Amino acid sequence: MPLSLLLLSGTLCFLWSLWLFFEKKRYGAGILVLCLAAFFLRLYMAFVDPFLHDWDERFHALVAKNMIAEPFRPMLRVSPVLPYDFTAWCCNHIWVHKQPLFLWQMALAMKVFGVNEWALRLPSVLLSTLMTYWIYRIALIWTREQATAFLAALLSTFSYYQLELTAGYLSLDHNDLVFTAYVTGGIWAFSEYTRRPGIRWAMIAGVFTGLAVLVKWLTALVIFGGAGLYLLSQRDHWSKWQFYRHWLSAFGLVLVIMAPWQLYILREFPKESAWEYAYNFKHITDRLGAFTAGDAWYYLKYLNEHFGVFLLPFLALGLILVLFSKKFERRYNLPMLGMAAVFYLFFSLVVETQMPAFTYPVAAVVLVLIAAGLEPCIRQVVESCIPRLQPFIRATLLILVALACLQPAQLQSNHKSSNPARQAKINNTRIFKNLDKTIPADVVVFNCKSFEDTELMFYQKNNAYHWFPPEQQLDSLLALGHKIAAFQSHTNQQLPEYMTNNPKVRVIQQEMK
Repeated sequence: MPLSLLLLSGTLCFLWSLWLFFEKKRYGAGILVLCLAAFFLRLYMAFVDPFLHDWDERFHALVAKNMIAEPFRPMLRVSPVLPYDFTAWCCNHIWVHKQPLFLWQMALAMKVFGVNEWALRLPSVLLSTLMTYWIYRIALIWTREQATAFLAALLSTFSYYQLELTAGYLSLDHNDLVFTAYVTGGIWAFSEYTRRPGIRWAMIAGVFTGLAVLVKWLTALVIFGGAGLYLLSQRDHWSKWQFYRHWLSAFGLVLVIMAPWQLYILREFPKESAWEYAYNFKHITDRLGAFTAGDAWYYLKYLNEHFGVFLLPFLALGLILVLFSKKFERRYNLPMLGMAAVFYLFFSLVVETQMPAFTYPVAAVVLVLIAAGLEPCIRQVVESCIPRLQPFIRATLLILVALACLQPAQLQSNHKSSNPARQAKINNTRIFKNLDKTIPADVVVFNCKSFEDTELMFYQKNNAYHWFPPEQQLDSLLALGHKIAAFQSHTNQQLPEYMTNNPKVRVIQQEMK
């Protein structure tokens, strides 16, 4: 499907949703068409880059590909021929660096649709689309206003940050987006529970929480924190043991979903899993990774990246209105704002390692607050116009809001065809995809560009390395019967003479950029 057709379909669905929702008052149909617009936009992002992104999509993609054949043996490099450090998540064999659910989803999509970029991104497309509806329902229950709820869903539909995570462009790509989606689903189920208390909605919240834990880790339990805060704000619930029974049952379901994998990897991969659990805890105590800034204001500064600088004033206004306006359901203020505050305070003041998406899982709360601040401003402008112009003015303002959220100039800059780094990725990916025409699958390939051995192994069955072995190690590999090939050069790294002059080493002349 041409990319332009996906963009056109998304745009037309967006305009159609405005007409259905505001002119025809068909709220259900309007929000479903908006979800369809969200789907087309995300599908566009799944196709826009015909290569794997560096951090960390290529690693997730390779592990997911290997899970197609062995879903319960997570592997980065299936058959290492050189020694490796099991603690080096970028280059090891058994890979338990992340929880497995998002990888299983990617593996299933690739099993159905083939091993390619858009298939591995498809689960993110679908879950991010569902977020649009969940955020609409959260906003409607909290604010009791259809227009505000639609606006919150619109902000999610055109979210620059969600779209770039779907494309795999931003760290940590599908892991963070899927985690955010399941946390959002849990907040939605909790919201529905408060309207119709019953075991069903509590258990649905438990399912989403368990799935979220199985994607990233225990911060997903913030959903239960929200339920606890709701209980505190509703004194009549203290005497209702039904509430405790429902949510204790839901917590039991969380354990049923997430615990088996933890026990399994502790038994099957004891040293790797022990190292990764300890490394996860180090995120709290140590500053790890390239994104660490050591700044308590890091995530507040990142609100611009997450939601768009032009929308931030409406976040402040929305917070004021939610706190002091009687139009909104105040019983939701403590749990909703509490969940968001816990995330921002925990990752700002407690956790030493800082990464861009750590606070994004509570984006639903922030989007509702922005919508709550935007809606009265838009309504005031629309109602000040003559009646026959009001539909046009409203549509124009909502289109401007969508553009402010989308940040099209930044999107275009990130994916423009003239970008040298993008052209290099496209060139190298083309080489990898066609390598099987000249290099058999049983050949070990050396001297790939830095970390692009991961990409070669995704597209082909070869074992690959982004370095070359010392001469003695090369002789040992050849003596063991391994077939060897190597790229002659890339950037500033060239093969040494002991490889180029060795008749048993096949030198690949294609130039990687």
